[in-house]
Amino acid sequence: MRLDFHLFSRTVAVGALLVSGLALVTFGPASAVGAVGSNASQVSRSVTPAKQLSGVNVLGWGFNGPSGIASDGTHVWVANYGNSVTELSASTGALVKVISGSRYGFDSPLGIASDGRHVWVANNGNSVTELSASSGALVKVIASSRYGFNSPSAIASDGTHVWVANASGNSVTKLSASTGALVKVIASSSYGFNSPSAIASDGTHVWVANASGNSVTELSASTGALVKVIASSSYGFNSPLAIASDGTHVWWRTRAATRSPSSRPRPAPWSM
Repeated sequence: MRLDFHLFSRTVAVGALLVSGLALVTFGPASAVGAVGSNASQVSRSVTPAKQLSGVNVLGWGFNGPSGIASDGTHVWVANYGNSVTELSASTGALVKVISGSRYGFDSPLGIASDGRHVWVANNGNSVTELSASSGALVKVIASSRYGFNSPSAIASDGTHVWVANASGNSVTKLSASTGALVKVIASSSYGFNSPSAIASDGTHVWVANASGNSVTELSASTGALVKVIASSSYGFNSPLAIASDGTHVWWRTRAATRSPSSRPRPAPWSM
């Protein structure tokens, strides 16, 4: 198994997409990365890794179908589809621990998020696992049908709310970040959800990448209300698989790379 591990000293957006973090792990071939914002084209060309560990022997690191990544600036968390989570040091990339075991409720995890206090793991088997960011200890497993989980594919937290994209349900579940309690399930057809594959929140906006719809849905982070559905071909959406926001720019990753990000036609910046 090949691992490319990059440490960045600034905002990053490549591969698995981690923005405003310190670390990024990418697996497999590169994909196209696009960005929108007041300075999108410049930012997409200016990110360089401070360190790269390529082809590292990762035996013992617990990587088993890595499917998601998150960082809170102190730790890097990797969700492994093989039912575990790997915790790394964000400053060095060193292994901290591998978290596994039936009590954690990991069930084919596809997404992971951290707000610095909690780590949230979206299990494709229709549950969410909450961990302590400081210790990695289990806080709870959320699995009730009333949460509307339906093949969760991605998860995001802005410290106030947790957002879960349900790929098979064409819906988004909103939770309280402090308690894990259900706030609402958003499932109206007017939201344009179509196999949502990724989700991000900057505390003001929530962005949902719709893999089958070649579109992005923008929600209000405070209310969950629809702001807009962005589906114009000028944005270059091609089965968007990942999305991230740093509050100024929104970044997306597409399924296939046919041109470099700098050569891709760019629409006018999105209004944030």
